[in-house]
Formats: sequence, structure tokens, C-alpha cells
Amino acid sequence: YDDSFRSEVQIMSQGHGIIINMSSLAPFIFTFNPTELESSKKINYAIAPNIGGAYKKRYFSAFVTKEITVTLTCLDMEAPTGVMEEIAYFEQLREPDPGITGLLTLYGNQNYPPPQVLFQFGVSFVPLVWDVIEVSIKESYFHSGMVRGVIGVPKKADITLTLALDEGHPLNVANQVAKKAQMYAASAKSVAREMAAKGVGFSGVRR
Repeated sequence: YDDSFRSEVQIMSQGHGIIINMSSLAPFIFTFNPTELESSKKINYAIAPNIGGAYKKRYFSAFVTKEITVTLTCLDMEAPTGVMEEIAYFEQLREPDPGITGLLTLYGNQNYPPPQVLFQFGVSFVPLVWDVIEVSIKESYFHSGMVRGVIGVPKKADITLTLALDEGHPLNVANQVAKKAQMYAASAKSVAREMAAKGVGFSGVRR
């Protein structure tokens, strides 16, 4: 392996996070923990017309579902099939899914949605249920043998997932209660940090 690849592997920590296909109930434990996770939640406002006015008033209309984007790295330098099985797992998350009862049926052009997933890493203490919005797969480090090199067997794959939270699910409702407690804890921590930096105790007296 080249030096850049070695250093890349060294900075990645052993994976312990998990994603579960809610249709097949098949779990996948990360090969490596993600190094970054990005979340967003858009807030929509309606802007009222105000002809000739200095500004237009903004009225709250709705929240958009929270979304996260995370990249998972799969790596297997020794297996004859590389990471093709791992790729197959994530490809199922972007295919029509009729559920367990439809496993023996031919999908054809049926309008089945992809499966939901149970995902836990970074965004909550408990696994939450998410809709799959996008799955992007980048394959690399192909085997160079006479057989596997011709077929194109990848040793490494970077899987980028965009997930939208099922905010009405009971797991998310329970998580919101925990998040509220964390919000107050964060507020108290920030005040304590500022007071410690200024050398002021909780009584307001400078030490």
C-alpha cells in the first residue's frame, strides 16, 4: 500500500456504530467510525408582500425534516471478494423494497420505497429511525490479480449516506426529551466555563 493509504487507515478508529435495515432487520457494524457527520434542519418562512415598504415581514410556516450526511469507509484487503458484500448491503438501501413478505416476488416496475434504517452514531444516544434520501458509493483500490483484477474487485469503498429523520417515530419523541435535558446542561456548562475563565465563583465573588 502507498504511504497516503497507510496514514489514512491509521487515523481511522475501529468502528462500533451501527445501521440496521428495518425491512430485512440485517445490521451492519461500521468497519471504521466516521470522521465527520453533517446535520441540517431547514426552517421555512412565508414572506408577506409589502409594496413600497422598507421591509417585508417574515411569518413562520413550517419545519423541514432533519437530515444528516455521513460517509462510511469499508475496507478489506484480504478477502477474495474485497468489499463487494459491503457494497451489496448499501445498494439495497437505494433499491425498491417490498418488505420481508415480498422477498419471493419479482419487483418489476413496482413503486416500492427503499427501506427505512435504524441508525446510531453522533446524533443521539439511542438509535433513531431514518428515511434513506441518497446513497453514493465510491469504489477504489481494485485487486490486480489475473481473475479479480479482470472482474474489478474493490478492496475499499466509501459510502456516503443522506438520511432524513422519521420525526414522528416514538424513538425520536423519547430522544427529544433527552435532548431538552442536554440543552439545559449545555447552558449550565457554558456559564460555568465563562465564570471559571474569569476566576469568578458561583457566588459572584472573584477568586
